[in-house]
Amino acid sequence: MFGPNPEPEYLKRVFEDTQVLRKPITGIVTGYHVLPYILVAPDEERGQRSVEIRGRIRVSPRLILSPRHLGQTYGELFEDPELMDKTLVGRVFSFLYAARQNVQLESDDLRIIRAERDPRSQIERAMDDLMRAEVLDTGVIFSPDAKFYPVSIERFIAEILDREFPKT
Repeated sequence: MFGPNPEPEYLKRVFEDTQVLRKPITGIVTGYHVLPYILVAPDEERGQRSVEIRGRIRVSPRLILSPRHLGQTYGELFEDPELMDKTLVGRVFSFLYAARQNVQLESDDLRIIRAERDPRSQIERAMDDLMRAEVLDTGVIFSPDAKFYPVSIERFIAEILDREFPKT
């Protein structure tokens, strides 16, 4: 389907079809901030099952000077040898806007769980758990394709950055 690299249009569609269902109440103010997330996607290998990915992204939105060609790759950021589509590993993780280049990211505590529930039920369970525990700092994301989950996390971060640092 993709050959050596996924089609740019497919990656764009994954980005656009990602749904950020819940954003953290707190966001990025200064320095490093942590954005915990729960991402749920259909598990194509197991029919009506889902994949749940939990992790935390540390974001430094302040001035980071580095040559553009030294940008982080999806593989460097997520270090996931199993689920992530292999064609993403070497691609540069970047935002759609040039102003977003001055952001440095780190990924923490990445856990991938194959769940027995369908994606909708898994999302409802995650939302209920967060509400019951009164957790306000965790985002919930639906990704249309588990193998390309880093693209959906990129969308999540972009939405938070857009909220915290609106374009002027």
